[in-house]
Amino acid sequence: MKQFLFHSIALLLFISSAFAGGPPYSRFGIGDILYFGSNRSYAMNVMGVALTENGYINIYNPAALSRLSFTRFAGGFEYRSSSLEDGGGSQRFATGGFQSLAIAIPASTTHGIVLFAAAKPTSAVDYDITIRDDIAGNPVTQSISGTGGLSTLSLGTSYRPWADVTLGLTYTYHYGTIRQRLVVDFDDGSFSDNELRKSFYHTGSSFTLGMTYETLFSLSGKPVTLGVVLTTPASLSVKEERLLFTQNAADTTLIRRGSTTLPLAWTAGVAYTSGQAIIVADLAMQNWGSANFFEPSAVGIRNSMRAGIGIELTGRKDPLNYWDRMAYRAGFAYTASYLSINGQPVNGWSLSGGLALPIGPDARMNLALQVGSRGTMDHGLSKDSFVRFSVSFDASERWFITIEDD
Repeated sequence: MKQFLFHSIALLLFISSAFAGGPPYSRFGIGDILYFGSNRSYAMNVMGVALTENGYINIYNPAALSRLSFTRFAGGFEYRSSSLEDGGGSQRFATGGFQSLAIAIPASTTHGIVLFAAAKPTSAVDYDITIRDDIAGNPVTQSISGTGGLSTLSLGTSYRPWADVTLGLTYTYHYGTIRQRLVVDFDDGSFSDNELRKSFYHTGSSFTLGMTYETLFSLSGKPVTLGVVLTTPASLSVKEERLLFTQNAADTTLIRRGSTTLPLAWTAGVAYTSGQAIIVADLAMQNWGSANFFEPSAVGIRNSMRAGIGIELTGRKDPLNYWDRMAYRAGFAYTASYLSINGQPVNGWSLSGGLALPIGPDARMNLALQVGSRGTMDHGLSKDSFVRFSVSFDASERWFITIEDD
């Protein structure tokens, strides 16, 4: 089982298929924000800030790790498909790649001290736009495309000072490259076609503070858990390189340096367990109105918001067969992105569902599906209908066990 788990995670790390194109909304800012808290919460369409149970890694809230009793591993892959509609027709795009990889190691179950490390992408840029234009009376085709995005490496810990209260701290290193490409192709062969490539290299750091309070109040005799996460602003150093191609030459035309500021973010949520059902809800806000981008945005930037609610039906404690050990998950989320184009806010929604399939004594394969839509065909914008499918694995192992001699 251990070999199967590690081979599966290794495969997920190296699989990365990408097809040309994508919704044009990722052209602005740092691209589309990827909301991911854990393999479990993804199928519930929440960040899972208040989920504290033993048995899975909560990447989003370090305080929620304090109940882990064994070393745990998790990794996943996501496939995304989009159908884009606008006044000119419709197109379909698809992409897939690494979603997350994490390890959590309990150092003291008495004090709730757990050390963890995680890696995941946090934004995605993937668009391909073709425009027919006229320059000084000469018909021309302009192709504008972009790829890349930002990712993070995180190191964190949890600590439980009181029975029901846990604190957590995470250091996060941000990095990533966003590439843009502009191709100008004249219909008249007497004009010189050209291509401009721009690469933006980002690096920077931030901190995340987390807290959970496991008996905020009781509902029908069952406790309600509160979770809160605060992420500090991150000032990212940016290096831009430009490369110009003409029919006869290639030239590095410009190297610039500057910064992009990722704004303060906070999330609050609750979790309620009754019998085999766990109900979770959370709200995430980020102050993008105060963000500073290396290249000034060509569209309006506003504060973002994401609200989600989900449910999980856990497996039975006394299973009679394999199906009784499975967990069933579903959820709904509404997202107000940080973009406003032509005075029209870009908002979206999604429905989700998923299964947790046991593949060992304490190992699972998680399947999750999200379907939804964002944007509108009004005001010259486009509507993006998407499907996202995630496959992930998680398992535990006993580490640092002391064996006493007789």
